[in-house]
Amino acid sequence: EGASCETGLALSFTKLNTIDMGRNRLKSTKPFAHLLALEELWLSGNGITTFEDVGHISVLGTRHGACLEGIYLEMNPVANEFEYRKTLADMIPSLKQIDADMIGGNAAHGIPGGDAGRQQSMVARLRELQDAAIIRARQQSEEQQQEEQQNGEAEPKTASEP
Repeated sequence: EGASCETGLALSFTKLNTIDMGRNRLKSTKPFAHLLALEELWLSGNGITTFEDVGHISVLGTRHGACLEGIYLEMNPVANEFEYRKTLADMIPSLKQIDADMIGGNAAHGIPGGDAGRQQSMVARLRELQDAAIIRARQQSEEQQQEEQQNGEAEPKTASEP
């Protein structure tokens, strides 16, 4: 009740950036939706059961200048929901950390954090690493075949044979 009273969190705290309200029997994030400077919200061990109960604070991660970067909802029933982290990252795009796990922007979706150029360079780097691994595997296979031939253990194999 105090979280919604005018003497509680309903007041405008323009510089409040971290709140720890763990284990307080909260059922919703609604009391925090107006705290626009919030960077960290720790709500572990409460009674938040659905993503709808979390949705009230989505504005803290979607508006221009959003600064909510970390949220702790472990030990709430909602944390057991299917695709919990992905859904939170979709709801609150500014998040960099969910519970104790860093997500790096859109990492929850398999996309490294950062701008599009960094994402493209990451894809290019992964392709380079994959190509290098394939080349290394072929070289090792060829070396093994040469050793076997020198030792008279096997017939020569073509590159397409396993």
